[in-house]
Amino acid sequence: MVYKSIGVKNNNNSMKDKLILLISPESWGTNFVSKHHYANYLSKQNKVYFLNQVTGFKFNLFGKLTITKEKINENLTIISYKNLIPKLNNLPNFIQRIVYKQQAKQLKKNLGEIDLVWSFDPNRYFDQSVWQSKKNIYHTVDFHYTSKTEKEICKTSDVIIGVTPLVIKSISNYSSNINRVGHGADIDGFKIDKSIKVPGNNKTKACYTGNFHKQIDYTVLFELAIQNKDLDLILIGPTIDSNLNLSLEHQIDHAIYNKLSNLDNVFFIGSVPSNMLMSYLTQCDINLVLFKKENEITHCSPHKLMAYFYSGNLTISNYIDEHKLTDSDIILMEQEIEKIPKLIKKVIKNLGEYNNSELSEKRKRYAIDNSYDNKIQHISNLINS
Repeated sequence: MVYKSIGVKNNNNSMKDKLILLISPESWGTNFVSKHHYANYLSKQNKVYFLNQVTGFKFNLFGKLTITKEKINENLTIISYKNLIPKLNNLPNFIQRIVYKQQAKQLKKNLGEIDLVWSFDPNRYFDQSVWQSKKNIYHTVDFHYTSKTEKEICKTSDVIIGVTPLVIKSISNYSSNINRVGHGADIDGFKIDKSIKVPGNNKTKACYTGNFHKQIDYTVLFELAIQNKDLDLILIGPTIDSNLNLSLEHQIDHAIYNKLSNLDNVFFIGSVPSNMLMSYLTQCDINLVLFKKENEITHCSPHKLMAYFYSGNLTISNYIDEHKLTDSDIILMEQEIEKIPKLIKKVIKNLGEYNNSELSEKRKRYAIDNSYDNKIQHISNLINS
């Protein structure tokens, strides 16, 4: 098994003037994760089409594919479409292959000749040869244990990328050449709007961003709020369905939501656009990650961390495999998550020490070194190696 951890070894960025199709399992919307950020950054120097998650079907097997377009900027267009037949992904692979080939043909006719297909989705267009593109990438940032076609997308991709060693290990039987590229930092989007004010009367504030789903340890979050009355908890992110597929079965329980909301020092802000996130983070003092012990592997590399690091504030977290070797000045992890409320009490008393200017700059520099521009350069090197 070969893991390639890549750095910038040349500055000849060949990732420009291309027509790129980016296939995402999460549609375009208010909430951005890696797929959306890559689309934005790639569109600086390329023409990018972002293929949304499929929106139903319009039965017309050998007819015209229903396609709609939404222009985000001069070089970035969102593509939405309906499958030619219903429940396509429940059908045998050979039928899926035929239909996806037909749909790809029509998409290509609509979009033009594709230089690069960049897929984050192992369950659609899993035979990447249907695109007849010059190059194609399979980029996995999640575990896909239930996917019946991830093996095939690995076999038909020119370059395979995994976000962390544990994710790479999950597909290691499918390829002997998988490249490690960690999450990127949205440096361009880390702007500060001084008109935005966070709620709460306490001087010290801790922030938690992300989807408020059932894999967060709300017991610890509640204890943290109860044991630290001098701390405001600012909770940013969707609690209901969003473009990040936060389905009803995964959403925070109403009883838990109400229990937390009724506390004087807990504030659910809801979703905010990615380019507004830093305005909230920089008004806080501590960043939080609180996944349940049984979900630590699933969340072995949270996307939110790069924004946390760029804020300069201390991040306190449950154990995260991706950062087991990262300096504790950057992220302070607690092996036993139930000890975090007590740890935060200690941090609050010594906040000036934990968030001094030298440490803040060290965290920010870590994020800058992992910018999306740098990640794209890394991947450009891979494609051309």
